Amino acid sequence: MPHTLLVFAILAGWAAGATAQMGPGGGGGGGGAYALDDDERNLKFAGIPIPGYSDVLGFNLGIVAMSYYKMDRYDDDLPPSSTGVFGFYSENNSWMGAAFQKFHLDGDKWRVTAALGKGSVKYQFNPASIGPGFPDVFVDYTTATDFVFAQGARRSWGDLYLGLAVLSWSAKVNVEPDVIETENERYTGPGFTAEWDRRDHIMYPTSGYVAEGRYLVFDDTFGADRDFQKLHLTLNGYRDLGDSTRVMAGRILHDAAYGDVPFSAQSIVNGNRNLRGYSNGRHRADQLMMVEAEYRWNFAGRWGAVAFAGLAWSADDLSEMSLGDTLPASGLGVRFRIIETYKINARIDYGWGKDDQAVYFSIGEAY
Repeated sequence: MPHTLLVFAILAGWAAGATAQMGPGGGGGGGGAYALDDDERNLKFAGIPIPGYSDVLGFNLGIVAMSYYKMDRYDDDLPPSSTGVFGFYSENNSWMGAAFQKFHLDGDKWRVTAALGKGSVKYQFNPASIGPGFPDVFVDYTTATDFVFAQGARRSWGDLYLGLAVLSWSAKVNVEPDVIETENERYTGPGFTAEWDRRDHIMYPTSGYVAEGRYLVFDDTFGADRDFQKLHLTLNGYRDLGDSTRVMAGRILHDAAYGDVPFSAQSIVNGNRNLRGYSNGRHRADQLMMVEAEYRWNFAGRWGAVAFAGLAWSADDLSEMSLGDTLPASGLGVRFRIIETYKINARIDYGWGKDDQAVYFSIGEAY
């Protein structure tokens, strides 16, 4: 209960700071959410401090800063490109820094994404997910990693984008006690990507859907220390409930890895990527399925609220997933429109799952 009360105190403080810093013009000064519009230079800036909490990381503090701009400022239909940086440090001495870039080019015929980062994060996981004979308890592990990702896709037919992607990362994993062999390897894998995008808006859709798929092949030919493949599939849908102030959103996600899958390539129930309400790393396996629905309500001016609920399953094979292993989660969130031009929100979500909970701060919707 004290943790829950402190979480809501953090939310209240952030909301008060956002109100104080954001005037009618969208500008701001010190704490809370910060945004600055520069129409003359076709630039919009946004940044927020990210206090957070999870049962594994403890309390943590980070910052995310973003800039948004159109590659052709006179094209009203062109989505904004974005550049961002992120960093955090946690109570259990975890840390991470990253930079990312997304371009919408030539009337949105081309979409290019790139990211890189480095960090050391202390998680927990349940060894029972490995197989029979392993203890059914949560144990600590540390992952030291660096990564580089790049993806480029071109509109090929209608709203279909096809392209190529490559991901490379190193991982040094130490598990205490030594439940699995210590991992210190590098993996590099190229692959294919596809996206079918029928959303009415990139940043805050109120109707339509987007389906995405990516398949990467990690092989010693490309410098990988193991041979395996990774598949990522998502389907997001949106529908307004009478007007654009009330929107129902939903998501179906499937992550899978095949072959000689290393520990660090397994899929994790992770609120920053899939189901909110679980500490990063506690539930992991070669395959993951997730469904979630979210009700979004813009109730007053720049302010909004959301309620969400979902289910996830993780196992080394789809045939091993069962209702008895379902991971349920639900939660509530607050939204604040920090850049009106592009409908960009700062968000805070508090999710609770099965014997777990977590708080998430970010810029932009969860999906």
